[in-house]
Amino acid sequence: MSLPDHIFKQAADNALDIIMITEANFSDPGNNRIVYVNDAFVELFGYSKEEIIGQSPRVLQGPNSDLEIRNKIRAALTQGLPVQGEIVNYGKDGREFWIDLKMVPLFDSENAITHFLFIERDLSRRKNREQQLYQEATIDGLTNIFNRQHTYQLAAQAIEKTQRYQHSLSVLLLDIDHFKQVNDNFGHPVGDKVLGKLADIIGQDVRSTDIFGRVGGEEFFILLPEENIESAKIFAERVRLHIEQTDWSDTGLEGPLTISIGVASFANDNLESLIAKADQALYQAKRKGRNRVEIVN
Repeated sequence: MSLPDHIFKQAADNALDIIMITEANFSDPGNNRIVYVNDAFVELFGYSKEEIIGQSPRVLQGPNSDLEIRNKIRAALTQGLPVQGEIVNYGKDGREFWIDLKMVPLFDSENAITHFLFIERDLSRRKNREQQLYQEATIDGLTNIFNRQHTYQLAAQAIEKTQRYQHSLSVLLLDIDHFKQVNDNFGHPVGDKVLGKLADIIGQDVRSTDIFGRVGGEEFFILLPEENIESAKIFAERVRLHIEQTDWSDTGLEGPLTISIGVASFANDNLESLIAKADQALYQAKRKGRNRVEIVN
């Protein structure tokens, strides 16, 4: 005995997962009209049923809705195929939601596709937890840049790539001059603000392809892929000057702040030997009076 349609509707209305049904629109896939949403949809996205019925699912998309999965869904709509994936959708108030989406075509009695069924689940809590765990594992809590472990992990991978393709690569080790005096004279809260601001300033100079992290109390590491020692020294001098010319009074520090930088270039090194060379150059910069850049080829 088959169940009446109103029973199926009650079941869908009360399902914990989001259910949405759209008409098929093969002339303009992706612009298919929504004809049904359940209560879970309304609760998550904030649209009333009256507001959303007749709209296109595109109303749920936004700047972080990944183009690859959007194209994947569009292709499935065009070909009348099922599809599954994760996508960022947006609620009526602009909030982002990570959604696990499964879409399947629905057929009439003559086996023609008339509608598409979307079954969706909110993954936002899981995604947020994953992001939190990633932050804890890879990001330095004080400066919001990579921590020591993740910095060196990425650096080792970059060096392996450089060894394989025999590209140029350089690294910088930089250290705040007389940082102990900052903490002793102004207190650790000021020292913490100085570290955070320094990371922000250097972050303006590094490229997205560079690796930048805090690897010690007041020591920072920068890896410059495909940069030789000459260009790395120019970059280091720019960073050094940027720090020297910065006004630090908003941190509670009185007077200027300077850094010393050691630069080393790749010459069939592993990570340990490259760091050792940069550390040797940094020691020379300190020994020669600080607030300077020294190199080791």
